[in-house]
Amino acid sequence: MQVFKAVASSMIGVGKKKNLVQDFEAVEKKGPWPFIIVGLVMTVLFIGSLILAVRLVLS
Repeated sequence: MQVFKAVASSMIGVGKKKNLVQDFEAVEKKGPWPFIIVGLVMTVLFIGSLILAVRLVLS
């Protein structure tokens, strides 16, 4: 859940310094791969929702 919150807040550009420190500690423990995977999945879902919304508006 922490990874999801970190990626979501970075996608919209908000966050607290405390959470940033926790994220860096998590990267040191687990590595960057959980953040990369969640980021890619959320990006694909975001683009998919935009495409779906455009298709619904244009139809």
